[in-house]
Amino acid sequence: MCRFLLYKSNSPILLADLLTRPAHSIIMQSFNCKLLINKHQTMNGDGFGIGWYDEPRTKGCIFTSTLPAWSNVNLQRLAEKIKSKLVFAHVRATTGGTATSESNCHPWQYGNLMWMHNGNIGGFERIKRQMQASLSEEIYLAIQGTTDSEHAFAVFLNMLDDPLGRKEFSHDELRRAMLATIEQINRWLDQAGVKETSLLNFAVTDGQTVVCTRYITNSELEGASLFYSSGSEFSNEEESGRYRMIKANKREDVVVVASEPLTYEKSDWMPIPTNTLLVITPRLNVRMYPIVDQYWNPHRGRKKPAQQTAC
Repeated sequence: MCRFLLYKSNSPILLADLLTRPAHSIIMQSFNCKLLINKHQTMNGDGFGIGWYDEPRTKGCIFTSTLPAWSNVNLQRLAEKIKSKLVFAHVRATTGGTATSESNCHPWQYGNLMWMHNGNIGGFERIKRQMQASLSEEIYLAIQGTTDSEHAFAVFLNMLDDPLGRKEFSHDELRRAMLATIEQINRWLDQAGVKETSLLNFAVTDGQTVVCTRYITNSELEGASLFYSSGSEFSNEEESGRYRMIKANKREDVVVVASEPLTYEKSDWMPIPTNTLLVITPRLNVRMYPIVDQYWNPHRGRKKPAQQTAC
């Protein structure tokens, strides 16, 4: 399965302090996942991508490669030099028949917006034509790859007013567009009679607000794992060298969301409940909203997550 992380802070962080140095960094997760859904798929070696913003209200930058993250020397070099207050990172694994190409590597970008996905749309090929037909000409032509994830991004963009021309969006607007995207995908799946489970762990940002989801089209199973940590600083301790989320005060100056915790300090990480949307506002307030639809279950049992088939 894929893995992703995102970081938002008032202070820039060196990418290496997220991507390569922590005990269970995203690079480690590319070949040593701990929270497996598909026990036969232990590697995330079908490419990777990182995205970051230099300043608010400016277009971010993305670097992708089809090489495994653990063997890409350029990634190591960039991570030791680049600092940013907002970072997206993704390592990819695919078993859904999509090509291993840079156009299929997350994250994707459209204007100021950046998007990535861990999971799959079950029965994607049965609703792909409907997804494409719903899009404006401009957004349809922007699709470069073949993945369900990029098509979901296109559907999301289609929910927004002038997604290419605007430099920022309110967090309420991004939240509503995300919910509308999930609702529309579910509607198409229902109409097509698709019975396969979808895992929709989406993340999107405009460089200031972040919206992400942990979601599954099943009312009993748990979704693909997703955790968050917040505090005053994410850094390594001088004596031990271990990375921790430091909580020097009650303020939230740093928020990290990741498919798996980056450290083994369990107290630093909180699981995001299944079928929940999380918002990080420009002021670093963290808000969680239950996604109340046909798959919402406040008494969801602790069953194993569903099999994941694509990313």
